[in-house]
Amino acid sequence: MKAIKSTAVLSLLVFLSTSAQAKSILAPLDKVDWQFSGDRFSCKLTKDLKFDGSVAFIANSAEPYLVSFTSSQRPYFVDKVSLSVNYSPWEQNESLLELLQGQKNGQQGLTFEGTESLHYLLNKMEKGAWGRISVSYNQHQETKSWDIPAVSFAPSYQAFKSCLTQLLPVGYEQAKDNTFLFARSESRVSAEQRQMLSDIARYIRYDQGISALLIDGHTDRTGTSLDNLWLSRQRAQAVADELVALGIRRDLIQLRAHGQRYPLQQGSNTDANQQNRRVQLRLVKEGV
Repeated sequence: MKAIKSTAVLSLLVFLSTSAQAKSILAPLDKVDWQFSGDRFSCKLTKDLKFDGSVAFIANSAEPYLVSFTSSQRPYFVDKVSLSVNYSPWEQNESLLELLQGQKNGQQGLTFEGTESLHYLLNKMEKGAWGRISVSYNQHQETKSWDIPAVSFAPSYQAFKSCLTQLLPVGYEQAKDNTFLFARSESRVSAEQRQMLSDIARYIRYDQGISALLIDGHTDRTGTSLDNLWLSRQRAQAVADELVALGIRRDLIQLRAHGQRYPLQQGSNTDANQQNRRVQLRLVKEGV
């Protein structure tokens, strides 16, 4: 394969094909670049498509990998959306493997979700393969495809991979509202609950927007109202103490004990009692 100079012109990104013709948008190789951005909550690789929108690979804490794509040339109606890997982008007889089916997002967007498949595509792109996004609209017999080039991809992908190792185990969606169940008459935090609280505490320490932690203790209807009020406080206090031990400031915590007054489920059967013996931990975040 002959070397390709950086001043060469590359058939890039958009290959529009119909039953009658195919069109390409051209861009110089030196205009093909990938940008990395990231923190402890999210890692992102983006590429401005210059003439036709943008594409982004996104990994958020505790969520599946995403591809977000926008194009002004996307058909308004879409019957099929697919993401493939092109193992031989420089050869006339391309080798394509479909990885994911996607969905439209608004009038110009497409999205794909799947950690395993997108991780595979990213690794192949690091080795020179390209991605390809395709959409079809059956009524007009229209198919459009956008190539995702791997030119200048490897350096930004190295930063992306380093970012992945630093992602927090939970994000805001996973941390904002959690319920911890307790056995009858029990107020001790279990090992499993301690691990979840540890993950939440790590999130809180990095999110400066968290202004308060609301901890509400509850019981079932077994026992007297006075005993249940005391027990609900013990449960809430156990969760609060665990968070403080994990480095959370005590002044952020607002602790309330409700006893048996606010059951999650009505009744006194086994299932209802189990759901009602609980502590609810909610995060208050500025601007949310």
